[in-house]
Amino acid sequence: MNFLETTTYRIILKTHLFLEATGRQNSFERFPYLGILTERLTAECLEAWQHDTSAEASRYAGLLERICEETASADYSILCNALDLCLAAATVPEFAAFLNYYTGNTVTIQLASELDGVTYSSFDAIMRRLQKLQKICFVDWDKTPLPYATIEIDNVLLSYLTNSADLFPRLFPDWIECFDCDTALHPMFVRQHFAVEGADWLQRASAPLSTPADKARTNHLAANILQISGHGGRRFLARHIARLMKRDLLLIHVPECKDQFENGVDAKHFWSSLVHAAFLKNAIVCFCGITASLLSPSQIDRSAFVSTAVLPFTRAELPVILCTDADICFSSDIHLQPYLHQIQLGETTRQEREAALRGFAGLYTLPVDCARLSVQYPLSPSEIAGVVTRWRTIANTSSKDFGSICSDILYKGEEPLFGQILYPSVRLDDLILPDRTRQTLEQICCAAAEGYRILEEWNLRRLYPYGRAVTVLLYGPSGTGKTMTAHAIAGKLETALYQVDLSSVLDKYIGETEKHLEQIFAFARKTRPVLFFDEADSLFGRRGEVTDGKDRYANMEVSYILQRIEQFDGIVVLATNLYSGIDKAFLRRMKYVIKYQSPDAAMRRRIWENCLPPELPREELDLDFLSEQYDITGGLIKNIVYTACVMAVHDNKKLCMEHVLNAVRAEYEKLERPVTRDMWGRYGEI
Repeated sequence: MNFLETTTYRIILKTHLFLEATGRQNSFERFPYLGILTERLTAECLEAWQHDTSAEASRYAGLLERICEETASADYSILCNALDLCLAAATVPEFAAFLNYYTGNTVTIQLASELDGVTYSSFDAIMRRLQKLQKICFVDWDKTPLPYATIEIDNVLLSYLTNSADLFPRLFPDWIECFDCDTALHPMFVRQHFAVEGADWLQRASAPLSTPADKARTNHLAANILQISGHGGRRFLARHIARLMKRDLLLIHVPECKDQFENGVDAKHFWSSLVHAAFLKNAIVCFCGITASLLSPSQIDRSAFVSTAVLPFTRAELPVILCTDADICFSSDIHLQPYLHQIQLGETTRQEREAALRGFAGLYTLPVDCARLSVQYPLSPSEIAGVVTRWRTIANTSSKDFGSICSDILYKGEEPLFGQILYPSVRLDDLILPDRTRQTLEQICCAAAEGYRILEEWNLRRLYPYGRAVTVLLYGPSGTGKTMTAHAIAGKLETALYQVDLSSVLDKYIGETEKHLEQIFAFARKTRPVLFFDEADSLFGRRGEVTDGKDRYANMEVSYILQRIEQFDGIVVLATNLYSGIDKAFLRRMKYVIKYQSPDAAMRRRIWENCLPPELPREELDLDFLSEQYDITGGLIKNIVYTACVMAVHDNKKLCMEHVLNAVRAEYEKLERPVTRDMWGRYGEI
């Protein structure tokens, strides 16, 4: 017989002898199989059992030593009886029926005590023993009187005692994850002090219970709780805390088990089995994915989640980590405050993003500009780790691939409201502009990409506690390249363009416009695109004199936009045809104001050339005549070229001057410009 079989048969025999001594003769008469089992207990077998050094014997002894820590010798013997009784009832069904027949119960702390001749125990003694046992057994705390509360073991403990492999994968669903503290883990490139702080808190002894009322309220918390709130890197931080403490980590994904927060029998058994698994592995317990939308306000305010799911672990002397959103607060419960410590993970700074990128670049030799990426992509450290993991799985990787993955992760689950996200292919070199305007645009791109040096390295941050956005106003006649310039800025910076649809933003109902703008800026703050408002005078117009309630609320909208731009830390581009209609307060907040004018003849010649690619089948065109004769903008030239190409395709001919001049005429008529014989010059005949 092995160690556990001998242990089981011994407690069956001990129970039989106890019943015989208390007047219940021939107790095995109804259960003869139990008599057959106990007959196997020879003197040689018991002698070998006492000196057994097998893995089962060592696990059993170590388990008893852990649950009986700082326990009186009398308690040790009673707890040993209780464990043996539970083991026998679980492995020998006839013994469970035997107990129920003769005692009216299965295993109870009262029976375990009476086997050692203890017929009466104080309430405190019973509570103490049951609290020790609940670390490895299910205790029915709802049963009264408490000495007769049912005690059971589950498959977790049986697997542990029999040294079964793969304890967690076999017994728990996929959303229960165990992290081995010896598993390879990326180093923490930023916020390492949080890991030290968290480990230090969890390793401390629990705060002393100040009053009996506190003890009754908490049912004695024997371990501390750490709340990691915020976004990005919470589970990664929890893993590093576990490594520092040299303990495994049991991760429970709360969204997958939210139905277990109720107080039903199944829920109690569920949490009880998790407590036993964590205790047997001496693991730290981490609850992941706790959000305000997942838990009801009452579960948070009244700590219902804590009492149902968390306290069973702390009573088993297991430290607990709660990974929550920033807006969840459990510390409102004054009884919980001494045991709870919070670490708030705020948004990552640019310096932290650069440090994380440099760390991974050094680890995997990434061909990326860490400083530029830290400005362009406001990712959390965990998101950066996800980018690196995906990037390493791509063959023939490049820095462009790395940026594309950053964009994918940044915009995952984010939907732009009141506009669209574009990825322009236009670059500054594609614009035909005066040299001074081009120079200003290059400065704008430099300010967006390298402005952190001015604020951080040159220490101008203290002068700009707000208003750090790169704000640009483009104004001038239609068709002069304002929209194309916004696209070119985004293209130069290799980032997305968020083109706002102002027709959907403006709302006649009071307060709705501000609500829409808040959603726009919140999205832009998270994803950091170039935020582009075209036809901006409709939204950023002058505040006027208040003559009625409508005027007052219109002025409030403008004031709100001013305040939101001040708070924004990104790139905002406004374009308008009506410079005089823009409120002067906006002009003060614009770091760059660029005036666009109709191009001169030389610029028009370059625009014509730029609009005629080499692949276009065409005859010789008189570009000098076209650029000198027609004072039109670049937008009109693009329209004319397209219309002329349609005419050429329709005629099944190469593009020629006749097509172009007819397209000019069509564009003039569309704009209601006068069409005269003189405007055709030497081409009047065609």
